[in-house]
Amino acid sequence: MDLELARAFLAEVTDRYPFPENEYEKEYLRKHLERYKDSCDVIAANCPKDQPLLSIGCEPGHIEMLLKRFYGFSRITGLTYRASEEFKARMDSFDIPILQGDIERDAIPSGDNTYAGIVFLETLEHMFNGVPFALKEMYRVLCKGGHLVLSTPNLAQLRNRFKLLKGKSINWPLHGSKDFFGRAVHLRHNREYTSKEVIFLLQQAGFGSATVKYSDYSPRMLMGLFNSLYPSFKSNMFLVAEKL
Repeated sequence: MDLELARAFLAEVTDRYPFPENEYEKEYLRKHLERYKDSCDVIAANCPKDQPLLSIGCEPGHIEMLLKRFYGFSRITGLTYRASEEFKARMDSFDIPILQGDIERDAIPSGDNTYAGIVFLETLEHMFNGVPFALKEMYRVLCKGGHLVLSTPNLAQLRNRFKLLKGKSINWPLHGSKDFFGRAVHLRHNREYTSKEVIFLLQQAGFGSATVKYSDYSPRMLMGLFNSLYPSFKSNMFLVAEKL
């Protein structure tokens, strides 16, 4: 996927189908487009393009639209805990139906073995007590032999290790510009994980062994150089788990 073509495509879509909940959307796009490409590449390598794909935590729909436009995925369904009319209109324009529910406590409104692939990107870190329940639900609706593609920040990243050495917290700040308690759930990180913790959670839900790929989106040259030598210190990670 060409990043400039993707940038222009998403800019056009967000201008045509804006919605009030995402006033920060253009800035988010500017920062995360490279991660979007990596996400789509991992999904395309592990999920069939012509079979049902469920994307959990799909708002604002960027990944799903890119998968449709640039990767040829034809049967994507999204799931979100909130679904405004503006968001539905955006996704309807790409023939992406939207399911609504809180994955921490609500069963996914689909039958057993429905989807050949499940996408769960940058959502785990926003969740609270319902993580085991949600992962078991994903296992239930995934077909045998299907893959779950999960991405989340890496708690063990180099930046966090430096913070601890300096006596600083590696958790989401309680005050200042990020203001933990003053933000909505989807705008803050409740808990981040190491790769071993995520693998443990996946295995507890019934998945087989998971593969891990680390990615880094740090703009700092020296940190990027160090992370290239020690991949497990990178800022983000993708995990792919199969339903055996």
